[in-house]
Amino acid sequence: MYDVIVVGGGPVGGYTACQLADQGFEVSLFEEDDEVGKDVICTGVIGTEAFKQFNLPRTAILSRIKSIIFFSPSFLTFDYTPSDAFAYVVDRHIFDSKILELAREKGVEVHLGRQVRRIKINENLAEVEIGNEDSSQTVQTRILVLATGIKYQLHKSLGLRPPPAFLQGVQVETEVKDLSSTEIYLGSEVSPGSFAWVVPLNHQRARIGLLTEKRGTFYLNNFLKSRFKDRINEQDPKIFQKSIAHGPVQRSVSDRVLVVGEAAGQVKTTTGGGIYYGLLCSEIAAEVLKQSFHKGDLSFRQLVKYENLWRSKLGKELRVGKLARKIMGKLSDPQIEKVFKFLQKKAKVKELMERKVKFDYHSDLISFGLKLLKGFIWG
Repeated sequence: MYDVIVVGGGPVGGYTACQLADQGFEVSLFEEDDEVGKDVICTGVIGTEAFKQFNLPRTAILSRIKSIIFFSPSFLTFDYTPSDAFAYVVDRHIFDSKILELAREKGVEVHLGRQVRRIKINENLAEVEIGNEDSSQTVQTRILVLATGIKYQLHKSLGLRPPPAFLQGVQVETEVKDLSSTEIYLGSEVSPGSFAWVVPLNHQRARIGLLTEKRGTFYLNNFLKSRFKDRINEQDPKIFQKSIAHGPVQRSVSDRVLVVGEAAGQVKTTTGGGIYYGLLCSEIAAEVLKQSFHKGDLSFRQLVKYENLWRSKLGKELRVGKLARKIMGKLSDPQIEKVFKFLQKKAKVKELMERKVKFDYHSDLISFGLKLLKGFIWG
């Protein structure tokens, strides 16, 4: 009998297990893959504030993002260069592995290559069937934390629903010439209603990708051939693709069950980044579980405090982000050009916008931007 079983060994699952073990709970973590962070489809961009706020492994940092250049459909530009680096690019294999290593040091039993196949919630405990190709066993726990990323089979068996929508994230990693800053590209031919990115890992290699509602591979192939044919040497680099939760799940708690991270749709609806929001909600989950164990109440009525807290913290960000993406989807390329020309001429407006930039919270910047759009595009 464990106090807590965490399902999923990604950074959010590992960090949740680590916090709970640090509070004295008997915690076991089960991850179906033999390794964590390997072949993960992720840009790996994490704000510097996250490293200050959470105990994250700095040995995973590959590079710093010190500036971003934005490109319009016709290659008009404007740049954002704060006084100091505002984000890091990490190696996800090292990042995820180091968090699990810290969890082990805190006393978490970490089981890799072990899949949770079935869950049965009883009045006084949860029964969890775990197995691999060779064997299976059933273990018991008082609480179950689902940190399964975009895998939602267990949700359905527990009467929980997946997120309401998904976006496509597609990416390649390759050598790129003449790259000194992170580059962001906009336009209907690049990624309708969204954007493409080029993130340097070092002086030679970069991650190039984009976020879109559909046809992600088509748009990335077109982007590479039309805009990067003279800057990359590799012919037809391998494209990796994943679904990204777009919007939170309807319910992230049940009797003896909490859902955290992308498994709960705790993902930025602007950029598709999920690590910071997942870690933030992980801390909320750990605190609510501490209180719940103290009260001896692990029912939905008690655990729903977790849901109320994380939604009060992130609900506005998720709603405003979805609204911004919807509006961006309606902007034509000429309208995007108009925005770039306006910002090139209005240095004070650009400066005001830059003051509102926060790497992990976008609602203030979006609200300001929407007022500008209303004034000079639709006004």
